[in-house]
Amino acid sequence: MKDVFKDLVGIEGVHAAVVLDSAGGLVATRFSDQYRGNTGAVTTFNWDPFILELGGHAEADFVYDKGRIYLRKLPAGFLLVAMNDIAPISMVRLNCEVLLPKIDGMKSAGSRIGRILKKRIF
Repeated sequence: MKDVFKDLVGIEGVHAAVVLDSAGGLVATRFSDQYRGNTGAVTTFNWDPFILELGGHAEADFVYDKGRIYLRKLPAGFLLVAMNDIAPISMVRLNCEVLLPKIDGMKSAGSRIGRILKKRIF
């Protein structure tokens, strides 16, 4: 699953790719080699208020002094890309477009098991 993000995180200046479900739960993360030690901050962060506030937006680009965050709405959640201010946003957007069908297949094991049981039992 993490190999899906290899090209996106391989872009110069991209620090991390994070996939969140529609409830704010963490589905998948991938960090660049330089920022691999920052996984704790992402996993312990409460994403619920962030998801509630941005639930209606299809795409957003937040620019800060020392970096930027690109947010893309997925059919079942959000893709969040953290990068520095000199990262080529056009390459990031293009890679996100390519990733959309692959990421849509990423769902928690619980939802897949529930869907299988629903089909076979009911």
